[in-house]
Amino acid sequence: MKDQLLPLPQSFEYLDARVVIDKSACDIGECHSDRVRGMIPDLGLGGMRFSCSIDRLESDYPSIEDDFGYELAITAPAIQLSARSEAGALAGCSTLAQLAAQGSLPNCRIYDEPQYSWRGLLIDVSRHFIKTETLRSVIDLLHHFKMNVLHLHLTDDQAFRFPSAAYPKLTSPDYYSKADLRSLVEYAADRAVRIVPEIDMPGHVSSWLVAYPEWGTETVAVDSLTSYGPHLACLDPSNEEAVQAALTILEEVIEVFPDKYVHIGGDEVDPTWWSNSPSVKQWAQRRGLETVQDIQADFTQQMVRELEDRGRRVVVWDEALHTSLPASVLVQAWRGMQARDVSIESGFQTLVSAPYYLDLNYPVDEHYAYSPSMLESDWQAQYACTLARPEFEHVKDGLKWHQSFGKFPSMMRRDGGSVVGGEACMWTELVSDDLLLKRIWTRLPAIAERFWGASAARNIDEIYDRLEASLERLTTLALPDVLSSPPVHECSELSPLFEMLEPVKWYARTLAAAGTDSRVRDEEVESRDRPYNATTPLNRVVDRLPPESLAVRKCREDLLGGRQMIKWIEGWRQQRKIFATACLESPELAELEGASKALCKLAEVAEGSSPADKRLAGPFGEYMLPIAFAFCSSHDP
Repeated sequence: MKDQLLPLPQSFEYLDARVVIDKSACDIGECHSDRVRGMIPDLGLGGMRFSCSIDRLESDYPSIEDDFGYELAITAPAIQLSARSEAGALAGCSTLAQLAAQGSLPNCRIYDEPQYSWRGLLIDVSRHFIKTETLRSVIDLLHHFKMNVLHLHLTDDQAFRFPSAAYPKLTSPDYYSKADLRSLVEYAADRAVRIVPEIDMPGHVSSWLVAYPEWGTETVAVDSLTSYGPHLACLDPSNEEAVQAALTILEEVIEVFPDKYVHIGGDEVDPTWWSNSPSVKQWAQRRGLETVQDIQADFTQQMVRELEDRGRRVVVWDEALHTSLPASVLVQAWRGMQARDVSIESGFQTLVSAPYYLDLNYPVDEHYAYSPSMLESDWQAQYACTLARPEFEHVKDGLKWHQSFGKFPSMMRRDGGSVVGGEACMWTELVSDDLLLKRIWTRLPAIAERFWGASAARNIDEIYDRLEASLERLTTLALPDVLSSPPVHECSELSPLFEMLEPVKWYARTLAAAGTDSRVRDEEVESRDRPYNATTPLNRVVDRLPPESLAVRKCREDLLGGRQMIKWIEGWRQQRKIFATACLESPELAELEGASKALCKLAEVAEGSSPADKRLAGPFGEYMLPIAFAFCSSHDP
């Protein structure tokens, strides 16, 4: 399978046998890029002669216009890398690293280039602070899998992580210094990764208004900052001081981040405060603004004008779509297919995120089924398949609601709209620093292939095989071990149980069952009714589980392939025998009682002494046993 590369290259031609790499140094010949020269010694190319030709070197920092195309010719002992730009040469280094990790190189020719110019990952650092060392690991992995944007969601209701010199009371206790951020930008640039900052406004600003209450029309309680879910807080657009503060903060941001693009949010602006404020109503009337959407659009236009005067371009979430939104703005579509299509039809360059929300604990094949530019009919057909999946049965009503919850303005059709790429999103309500890499990278490499643009694997097992091979070789390349760190629990005797578990899907964890039902009825779920907030410890088994269990896939393959199940059966029975004792030593495991019983019952199903029953899949609180569905399908006529 083309040496288990991920993403797959556009063209891969084997020439003949593989060549073993030795432990000597690589002989680096002609190469005019210091960044490429710096990477080669770490790729393990002992005994080979490496040269690199680049048509042109870019500026100090990567940009959306960078050309990532490259050609790689390996005719041992010579390795010739050719690229039109430095970004392409760095992408070629990523391919070399993946090839060399096996201890040998194939004689081959590779031609490769991406379909999309924006291949990104959003990390929300506001709900939980993510250390700069962890972000560096993220950047290493972005480069390894040929992604080129790290979108940092720096501010939200819960925290303000950017160090404003003009408004120092804004900055939360855990924050990034400007030196930290500049260093991160440089580190990313060496790996052809752009960092795009987001300062979310005019909603999601509770953290702003606790520090500077005069910028809003009502007050925000300090203890509300830890709450998840909808916050009413929004900036007062009629207050010149508040508007100027927003502009000043953005000026500070662009002094630190050199990228052309700046994200200003614009999502989930609650209209309550503006609708209740006489001063906002009077101000809006004077400006001829008839609706709260008009008010938000007016605010957005002010930010866009100021940033464009400084040579930057603006990114907004799709809620900011409005007839007056400047065509120069890049729209990030997260509210489903309709958001993407309305944006494109209205003439906007569009970034697709809707199918790539990593915090929803979806499996790899669910994300992989969507490409950013897929036809509307194909998207709808795939969503029908999603609704039919048994592992989504417990959130099926929520999924139906989610596909149609967005409300969009009537927009004028314009030419010029297009998909510039995709961006996966990791919102961190349930993700702390030590959990981040496992939650992201057990699935994102497959999404990276979709963003790179290679044809989708016709057999989904192929993508899983390449994903597993890619993750297993990370430690060989001195990259993070995302499969086993952190361990699920110190009680290794219960591994047969742990490896069969997955977290519940969609928003079932953050909303709980009652909240999920309320969301489906279009009712807001109050923060007090949510089971988590920013102070909740994330130290349970469910927090350390990968979103999808690779062991479940292996077990399913054994079952459907008619292979022996004895090793699984023995483990499922053994975990039940020791479960009570394990709970005495670790009382926190008691919440797994229902899942432990069900797994033991599945041992009977596996040996044929009990009938298959999908109820054995759960949910058991926040846990599922998805292997139970495989037994049900294996008994279907």
